[in-house]
Amino acid sequence: MSNEIQISPSSNLPTPTPWSTALVSTRPPQQQSGLLKVHQLLRGRYGVAILLAAMFAAAGAAAGFLLPRPGYQSVGLIEIKPVTPTLDDWDRVMPMYQYYVSSVVQKIVSDRFLNAAMTDPRWLAHRGNSPADLAEFKRSISAKYVPGTTLIQVTYSSDAKDAKQVCQDAVQALIKAYDTNYVDDHESDYQLVEGVYKRKITDDNAKIAQTQEELAKLTKNVGEDPQTVITTLYHEMAGVETKMQEAEGTLTDARIELKKARDYRVEELARVDPVLATTIAQRANLESQLGDLMTRLGAAHPQVRELKQRIDNVTQQVNQIVHDDNANYFIKQRPDASGGVLIPKDLSTLQTAYDEKKKNLDQYQEQIEQLQIISTKLATNRKHLQDLQDDLAQNRKQLEKQENIHEIAKSFTVVDPGGQATVGNDRRVAFSALGFLAGGGLPIGLMLLAGLMNPRVRYSDETSREVSGLTLLGILPDLPDRLSDPEQASIAAHCVHQIRTMLQINNHTQDRRVFALTSAAPGDGKTSLTLALGLSYAACGTRTLLIDCDLVGAGLTTRMNVNVPEGVLEAIANRSLLEYVRTTDVADVAILPVGTSNTLHASTLSPAALRRLVDEAKKHFETVLIDTGPILGSIEASLVCAAADAVVLCVSRGQQRPMVEKAIQHLTSIGSRLAGVVFNRAQSSDFDRSISGLSVRSSSASGNGGRFGPVARAVQNSYKASSQD
Repeated sequence: MSNEIQISPSSNLPTPTPWSTALVSTRPPQQQSGLLKVHQLLRGRYGVAILLAAMFAAAGAAAGFLLPRPGYQSVGLIEIKPVTPTLDDWDRVMPMYQYYVSSVVQKIVSDRFLNAAMTDPRWLAHRGNSPADLAEFKRSISAKYVPGTTLIQVTYSSDAKDAKQVCQDAVQALIKAYDTNYVDDHESDYQLVEGVYKRKITDDNAKIAQTQEELAKLTKNVGEDPQTVITTLYHEMAGVETKMQEAEGTLTDARIELKKARDYRVEELARVDPVLATTIAQRANLESQLGDLMTRLGAAHPQVRELKQRIDNVTQQVNQIVHDDNANYFIKQRPDASGGVLIPKDLSTLQTAYDEKKKNLDQYQEQIEQLQIISTKLATNRKHLQDLQDDLAQNRKQLEKQENIHEIAKSFTVVDPGGQATVGNDRRVAFSALGFLAGGGLPIGLMLLAGLMNPRVRYSDETSREVSGLTLLGILPDLPDRLSDPEQASIAAHCVHQIRTMLQINNHTQDRRVFALTSAAPGDGKTSLTLALGLSYAACGTRTLLIDCDLVGAGLTTRMNVNVPEGVLEAIANRSLLEYVRTTDVADVAILPVGTSNTLHASTLSPAALRRLVDEAKKHFETVLIDTGPILGSIEASLVCAAADAVVLCVSRGQQRPMVEKAIQHLTSIGSRLAGVVFNRAQSSDFDRSISGLSVRSSSASGNGGRFGPVARAVQNSYKASSQD
């Protein structure tokens, strides 16, 4: 038995029965791994790909090794000691050492010293001093501090033809230029910088002394903190301001009351003038005494007359006081209704009191303003003093920094002016490996690109891999029209019997006995498959009806050599099947030919009519095979596939994969049941994988099958051979 190739669904889902659902599986195809995709694109091209890859890889490796030149480099060393060798402090590390070393590293490779080095005869022996030569020098030279040491490493690297000699001369020329020019230049630079910072320090000290003198003058009378005096003055000024406001209020009220002034009665004045009240009381007392004396002594008594005279005098005093008060004063009632007070009609005294208090307040304000000006000057001078002191400290620090750098510069020593150049960067091995990989990958990439640009089905297992969840019923070999090899015929017959067996095994219910055979495009061998399956079913004693419903091709009718004017269309129209069915020379095989139909007759078909024809055929035959046109190119194919119990899709080697996928999508959309896929015109490699271990007995290809075709003839001959045995 052959090894059936069937798609395995996802590992976490149960394997579905191919016809367990009414429709074609709608699950998306399984994702292919990268290696599997590469294998699919390179299948059949491995030999050419490997041969070309080996040739190109060898060429790339050779080119990668021969094209680049090895790089040379020469290294020179400069030492800068970071310690001061004294008896008392031998190991003291100088400040600013790292800063100085970094500056030296930058200066060594600066344009100034590169230009100086390019005037050296050693450099001029190999190069010039043009801008292009300077650019080459800058690209090739480098300087760096060697961590953990006191050394600066100067390196010149080059892969030019004369690199071995030019590297050494370039390093020696640069170190000599630096050693010759830098020390003298540094000394003059130091003297200049030292003078600048010393002048700055002197100026800062003078400005600090002047500012301190100004501060002493400002604080002489007000103290160090004038804000305390200002606060005290503010409190005192608040009291003066209150009194001034009271005097102003009194003066304003007096002016208002003065306008209301009138002549007051004695009683009104007595309530506010204590002198008048006392005088009135004195008069009342005298009048009381007068009454008593008159009672005792009589009106003519001298004491009585004297007392009356005194009363008259007192009365005159009262009148005079009343007259004076009305003339010089007016009464102002207190706000608390506790009485009134006499206010002089002459307001000059009140005005003078108000003016004195206002003048006093102005004096306080002027004093406070002067103190605030002094306080602002103090703050400004103190800030200026702090800035001067900070600037002085910074200048002293910079001066100390320059002094340290000057000391470090004295320890400059050339340890190695630049030795013999050595191979420092041999890129030939890396380029050779890169050329090997690039050369080997180029033809493989071209083969992969060729595979991507030709999306055809080339092997049988590509159908099962591309159509997830569908069964690969079997494969049919690519046979010549004149089949003369008995072994090929036997194998072809075996493949057809295997496909028929798969359909019978998967047919779990007896109602599913009508199969429609279609393809994505013409020429995929569906008619040959229909005829061969019919012969195979007959070989096992199954009454089989072949229906030719390919209204355009009519290939089944032609191969069976049934030339009658009436056929499938008449059977559908008259609702009668058996009178249009024709027998064949093969036992248990009958055919319903296409008749004289053409493309225009497809418009007369309907799903209900085809369904009735199928139901009628199932009453009289055990298996019904319907050959129809390509599913993507004919009207009747969609109707037949929708009416049949199941559909067998024939895919030929070389068919466009997108067309196969589109055909399956179309079958899904019309509600067809897909029994599986048959791969036609398979190569020997597909055949060997599918029929491994098969033992067949060669038999002669006797008899002719008319125009059956090689596959059908092989099945027919196999059937005859079995009958003879």
